[in-house]
Amino acid sequence: MDDDLWSAIGDPTRRRLIDLLSDGHGTATSLSERLPVTRQAVAKHLDVLDQAGLVHGTTAGREPSA
Repeated sequence: MDDDLWSAIGDPTRRRLIDLLSDGHGTATSLSERLPVTRQAVAKHLDVLDQAGLVHGTTAGREPSA
């Protein structure tokens, strides 16, 4: 398996993000409201998940979303 994939799913916060995104999509702000991390941390986690091919991220203005 790909190291990026294992690294991405090895983090509990990223696994939780995948669970939260299974309902559809969310922004870094809306996801951070449901997690004990900042919006900036969520944005970084979303970037890792995007690079691993687990989510498809977009940016609307300054707000990352998946």
